Amino acid sequence: MLAYNRSKLCNILFSKELNRRLSPHGVTSNAVHPGNMMYSSIHRNWWGYTLLFALQQGASTSVYCAVSPELEGLGGMYFNNCCRCLPSQEAQREETAAALWELSERLIQERVGSQSK
Repeated sequence: MLAYNRSKLCNILFSKELNRRLSPHGVTSNAVHPGNMMYSSIHRNWWGYTLLFALQQGASTSVYCAVSPELEGLGGMYFNNCCRCLPSQEAQREETAAALWELSERLIQERVGSQSK
């Protein structure tokens, strides 16, 4: 569960840094939590079944952030269930977002090497 939580933190941090870098060029980025989606009948016997969304409901936050006129030009935010939410303190640290971006660039460069030029 710790690895999953860290991956979600990295998604928010990446989106925040992407927005910082691209918003001066008219491109914005927001992080979304689509909810816990039900995609098979196996979950129906699980106690948390009532907390799950259908796939269409799960996609609604992503679609909202992609096409909503009221979000035009706004970025660097976190949305859950089509509502703007405040992410964790750690997810709000700009220096952590920048460090994650730089680490990602280094790891890609190590993997791709001169192929990227």
